Amino acid sequence: MKNMRTALIYAFAFLFLLPAMPFTVTAEAIAAEQEEEREQQEVLPQSPAAVLESLAALPEIKNAIWAVSVRDTATGKQILCRNADMNLVPASTMKLFVTAAALDKLGPDRKFRTILYYSGKIHGGVLAGNLLMRGGGDPSLGSEFLKNAEPSQEVFAAWAEALRKKGINRVEGAVIADSSLFEDHQPGSWAWEDIGNYYAAAPSALTIRDNLYRIYFDAGRRKGDPALFLRTDPVLPGMEFESVVTTAEKGTGDNVFIYSFPGIEKAVARGTLPLGAKNFSVKGALPSPALSAAREFTEFLRGNGIPVSADPVKGIYEKGYKKIAAAEGVPVRDIVRVTNKRSFNLYAEILLRHLAAASGKIPAGGDDGLDIIRSFLKELGTDVSDLKLVDACGLSRRNLVKASAFTSMLSAVSGKKYFNDYIESMVFPGDPEAFGHIKRFGRNLPAENLHIKSGSLNGVRSYAGYLKTREGRLLSFAFILNNYSGSAARLDSYQEMLLNALYETGMASYN
Repeated sequence: MKNMRTALIYAFAFLFLLPAMPFTVTAEAIAAEQEEEREQQEVLPQSPAAVLESLAALPEIKNAIWAVSVRDTATGKQILCRNADMNLVPASTMKLFVTAAALDKLGPDRKFRTILYYSGKIHGGVLAGNLLMRGGGDPSLGSEFLKNAEPSQEVFAAWAEALRKKGINRVEGAVIADSSLFEDHQPGSWAWEDIGNYYAAAPSALTIRDNLYRIYFDAGRRKGDPALFLRTDPVLPGMEFESVVTTAEKGTGDNVFIYSFPGIEKAVARGTLPLGAKNFSVKGALPSPALSAAREFTEFLRGNGIPVSADPVKGIYEKGYKKIAAAEGVPVRDIVRVTNKRSFNLYAEILLRHLAAASGKIPAGGDDGLDIIRSFLKELGTDVSDLKLVDACGLSRRNLVKASAFTSMLSAVSGKKYFNDYIESMVFPGDPEAFGHIKRFGRNLPAENLHIKSGSLNGVRSYAGYLKTREGRLLSFAFILNNYSGSAARLDSYQEMLLNALYETGMASYN
């Protein structure tokens, strides 16, 4: 097996070094080169099919389930496959479905708004009534991830000025949070370990600062000492925290998980942070994003000379409310870009609900959005008969998708007018907008030739996207690996080998 790994490594190097080798037109040089090529061909598979066969025989992959599908986007023909029609857990590559559907059904330029209304009467600078923040499903209010997103404090300042212009200097009432455009719940199959953390924030039609908050800790003096709970940002009135976080060795990083549940204002922080850490932040999911938005606006008004007599509550828009101001978010293309490049679950789930809302389903739920995705895929010619979709982001292990379904959809979308926005939303080697291991993936390929989306859960490693070969042919590909037990980095290197073989030989092996 060691020899096989060595052979594969040499094959990988050979694919890149061969074009740069000096060429001398002497009989001796030609004979030596031909002999070397014969030796390489005996032990080093160079065609994608041969590389795939050899990799699939390795113990790390042989004892797992690996599905591979590669298509020529120009014809839609599948040119390389292994277990391509087997349903597997795809993890975050699922986001490729909802982002394509959003660009198609909503349009790249579509924007969503958050609107401020008031009810009651204004007399002598006092509003005898309520303010209402009506969420339109804009995820960009106060976002730290979306470029050109307006900070929440700037939005609130503009709204406060609009109140003053309306003659309102005091509110004898409350700020009401209206998130009724969407159903406010997460899929039941998301893991308990996940749902209190920022990456599993609940989708809401009224979102603020990406529906996350931060807990700050100081590490203890010694390994095993309790970490000191410092504060949260923002302050969460009424939220009860319990911390059993301890101190681990230096360099161990963030191993803290927050256990809580949407709508319940109690959380337990468990895990470890590294020795020597000071003011160490851990991101959690807001238990009630809409109510948090109303609280922040209430506190802003109170702190800026517009007292509000009552505490914020949740409610819905009713006839008789009058519009005061609105905040418009960023376009769909920007949301899609962050969804794929940062693999941000919240945005995928919000886009899913927008698909339902655009079809007239109000309140818009995740299941309604998934029906839209199935219809969209079917329109593209993708077989959806065995597709099992539970969420849009891929956090659920109940999602089951074929590798061939990904490449079918990717190939069909390559001919759409929004394709440039779509492919540019994926990660390329060294992409400064990405983070984690995916930034390094495919680093031996030209950056402009690979656009990829990754997915990972415990025991799941998947990749899908587009590869332009050396000869200029655009391929769609999907690799889904389930139930592996080896090193993720090593398995990634094997899948990179297959991509490099595809890049070098392109369609030559199949024409």
